[in-house]
Amino acid sequence: MMAAQNNADWYAMMWDLRDLRYTRDAQGFRAMGPPPPYHGWATLVPGAAVEELITPLLDKPGFAVKDGSGMHDLTGLGLVPMFTAQWLWYDGAAGAPTDRWEQVTTTADLAAWEEAWNASSPSDQRQFPDGILDRADVRLWGRKCDRGFDAGLIANLSQGCVGLSNCFGQGARNPATALCAQFGQGRPVVGYERGEDLKEALNFGWQAVGPLTVWVKPG
Repeated sequence: MMAAQNNADWYAMMWDLRDLRYTRDAQGFRAMGPPPPYHGWATLVPGAAVEELITPLLDKPGFAVKDGSGMHDLTGLGLVPMFTAQWLWYDGAAGAPTDRWEQVTTTADLAAWEEAWNASSPSDQRQFPDGILDRADVRLWGRKCDRGFDAGLIANLSQGCVGLSNCFGQGARNPATALCAQFGQGRPVVGYERGEDLKEALNFGWQAVGPLTVWVKPG
């Protein structure tokens, strides 16, 4: 599935920014050391041999895996589901206005963007190194306000699609989709969501194309 492959590309990008070791192949992504915040030890595409691939990693501290098919029962490996979500697909022109939105290009703006993002996704560690601004396959946008930014998103480009992630802020979904569509130059926009964010995406015209489940160690 293209959305799952894009998510594995995202993982590889986040590891490359930190010079961390990993394995990346047609079945997905596996870390070779502790992951950054908000990331698991593996994200595997539909059809991957999940149990075989993650068994060597089960003793890792804070182990988590994203099952890209959402179909595997990993309770027998001592894991419990953290959440389920839906892979999403948007194919078509997105014409939402993008007034007040601008690309994040400086380290100062990146710090302000991350501060705004942290309001809804708190972390005690810096999530996005400054090097993300130098990557041709990634774009960050934020919606300007008096205190910096009040909405934002990240787009990561894959061979056949562009991923939309880290979308935050009231009314951000429509312009975020439009910005990703422009960046992708005709490629479909992909991602995953759950809960109210999923409902919002579906109301805007995104399509749910399959489930995923994140599994973790209890406690």
